[in-house]
Amino acid sequence: MMQEKIGSVQLFYIMMAFEVGSTVIFGLGAAARQDAWLVILVSMFCGLVLMWVYTKLFEYYPGDTLAQMLPKIVGRWIGYPLIVVYILYFIYIASRVARDFGELIAGTILPKTPTIFVIGSFMAVIMYCLYGGIEVFARTGEVFFPFLFLIAVFTWVIVYSSHVVDIQRLTPILEKGIGTVWDAAFPLTISFPFGEMVLFMMLWPVLHNPKKVKKVGMMVVLAAGILLTVNMMSIILVIGPDWVGKKTYPLLTVVRMASIGGFVEGFDAVVIITMIIGGFFKVGSFLYGAAIGAAQLFKLKNYRAMVLLFGAIAVPLSFMIADSYIEHLEIGLKKVPIFLHVPLQIVVPVMLLIITVIRKRIQS
Repeated sequence: MMQEKIGSVQLFYIMMAFEVGSTVIFGLGAAARQDAWLVILVSMFCGLVLMWVYTKLFEYYPGDTLAQMLPKIVGRWIGYPLIVVYILYFIYIASRVARDFGELIAGTILPKTPTIFVIGSFMAVIMYCLYGGIEVFARTGEVFFPFLFLIAVFTWVIVYSSHVVDIQRLTPILEKGIGTVWDAAFPLTISFPFGEMVLFMMLWPVLHNPKKVKKVGMMVVLAAGILLTVNMMSIILVIGPDWVGKKTYPLLTVVRMASIGGFVEGFDAVVIITMIIGGFFKVGSFLYGAAIGAAQLFKLKNYRAMVLLFGAIAVPLSFMIADSYIEHLEIGLKKVPIFLHVPLQIVVPVMLLIITVIRKRIQS
């Protein structure tokens, strides 16, 4: 396959957009009520541990993707089926995220447009970008991430200037104890979004300086964790803990409540666009990971055909996985974390690292 390379700053932008991508849409940790922001902090620290596991594996097998590591660590008979499982996992999650954003767009700014057309158009743009290569995808992140950051700052400046914030909504802290916080964190918030970073084990070999992988990875988890914590605290301060779990899109509710003197208001469309850009990088990253995995498994010279194939599959799959959006959310919040995220984000990587460490010590 062609050797493409990206810089550490470009990787940081992609990973940040990926982490925040679809995460800001939902009320993470809502089960813990006013302690939801603590749920994200706890999940962030667990995410740092997982990132250490992922990067440690990459240190043992520098230049290898997860798909290339698996047969080397557990052998072909177990490794190749696991590669297929991860490819299917990446495609499935890409289709789930595409459904999230398709429903968001169709339910807000394009209410009369069929959701299938919205998702199809969204996927077509992603496929077009990825077909140009990971370098094009990375440069796109370099262009859009500063814009996303400025919009986020602008949004919260307006929210906090609108006199809709009440600090009392964050109290009492730990009203029901740390157990409630942990129950909300594991497995849902740890796996979404922090555990999903396992995907980047498919992208790290394209980094110009692979030695910066751990530094970039840890910085992303910290930065994303802090940003999401502040975001959740702000949502609770505005709408209160009772409404965080009841609103499908709590951040949009907050934005629609904000105004400055009746002059600066109604900028929720801009916020939706920034969410869509984040979703672009999340879906694109999953598609790229699946395409690279398939190309390496079948020893293809080019992964681009796989991008087109998997992108085309993800569109109808996004509707096949659930009959309604309510069912889609129910599956994503209750079943996917337990049956997919925990085994593939936590159990398998940890077992791979244990096997690798034992083997290296025996060999030495």
